[in-house]
Amino acid sequence: METPKIELLYFTGKTCGVCKVLKPKLLDAVQENFPNVDIRVVDVEEEIEFTGQSMVFTLPVVILKADDKEMYRFARSFSVYEVLEKLKRLSGE
Repeated sequence: METPKIELLYFTGKTCGVCKVLKPKLLDAVQENFPNVDIRVVDVEEEIEFTGQSMVFTLPVVILKADDKEMYRFARSFSVYEVLEKLKRLSGE
């Protein structure tokens, strides 16, 4: 079975304190453990239309997609570990 194309969308904003702390930890952990995952950081203030289309109304938000289909969504309070666990499941590890 072919492994799906996995994408991580990280929605952040300039005034989001949690985003600033979580972003480097999460992105480093994902790149280290899942180098094939495409990461896209979305600044909600610059990409207003895409943010609305993605139904993002709070920060931070992480969306995991497999083959362009949303599989998991994390909002506000979540851990790096939770995201890594779902990525492990998606990638079949």
